[in-house]
Amino acid sequence: MAVSRPLLIVLIAAVLGLVAFYATQGSRDSSETAAPPVAPAVPARTADMPQTSRPSAADRRRARAERRGMPLAVARALRARKTVVLFFRGSPSADDRATARAVSGLRGQPGVTVFADRIGKLGRYRAIVGDLGIAQAPAVVIVGRGRAARVVEGYIDPTTLAQDVADAR
Repeated sequence: MAVSRPLLIVLIAAVLGLVAFYATQGSRDSSETAAPPVAPAVPARTADMPQTSRPSAADRRRARAERRGMPLAVARALRARKTVVLFFRGSPSADDRATARAVSGLRGQPGVTVFADRIGKLGRYRAIVGDLGIAQAPAVVIVGRGRAARVVEGYIDPTTLAQDVADAR
């Protein structure tokens, strides 16, 4: 069956028009937002009103650590010169579960602190993992006392992981 050239041009134009419509529809939906919420009216401050509290010292330290690119608990462990093991998991695959068991075997070892998080939260640890190029989960990052970080992507068995942590000390 032969299709005439004008009909072919019309069909191609229609397909391109539909593609453009659907491509811009998502951006239009995300740019349309509801009116910004209206802040409640704040009464004038009087002498008998309680003062608003300032953030606690712990809250300020936590915020400072997260601005530097790592959670406060990780910053504390590094400051205490402990070997830090970061485990980043992805989907509940067999490799993730087996690596999680290997990492959990490190908990309680003297001088070792273990943290686990989802691979989607990798940005919270950017000060540590920024140059390591983690591309998949599971991933284990071992940070030794000298703050040299090493990454192991994919499954790692408990014996090899324990040896890698011992070497990082």
